[in-house]
Amino acid sequence: MNMEKYHPTIRIIHWLMFVLFAINFVLGAVMIEFKECCSPWTMYDIHKSTGVLVFLFLLLRVFLRWQTPIPAPLPQIPASNHHFAQSVVYLLYLLMIIVPITGYALSNVHGHQVEFYGLSLPQLFPTRPDWEIITSFLHHYLTYVFLGLFLLHILGVILHQVRGLEILRRIT
Repeated sequence: MNMEKYHPTIRIIHWLMFVLFAINFVLGAVMIEFKECCSPWTMYDIHKSTGVLVFLFLLLRVFLRWQTPIPAPLPQIPASNHHFAQSVVYLLYLLMIIVPITGYALSNVHGHQVEFYGLSLPQLFPTRPDWEIITSFLHHYLTYVFLGLFLLHILGVILHQVRGLEILRRIT
């Protein structure tokens, strides 16, 4: 079966996650910038809640990806390019798992509760301020690695579109 598009639910989750990641990235940058001058705690709460929401969507997306067929690679794309693109996608998935977990850990090691839009979630990591440096480093810099891979993903899509392959329509 030669499918042209991803499952409709996967397409919706893909774009919803894109919007939520954009919001969370901007919130993360802004709340850090204002950390010293004012109290950005509301931004932290929204950032954490949105991170949990993205993680939940990711779990649903991975489940659906395993349960539904996906479009076959386009024959015009060399296998090496396809494998590279798949590697980037798999790394994005990996970082979509690791970055929220490091954010959750960062909150917990500081003794802060993670809430999901007002619902208190369990403390999964011990309060250990001495772990702040590593959790902060991982959360912060892996976010930028994610952003770099995301931009590579976007460049690949643009390149294929310019070459007339219309790969974007598979996920829209």
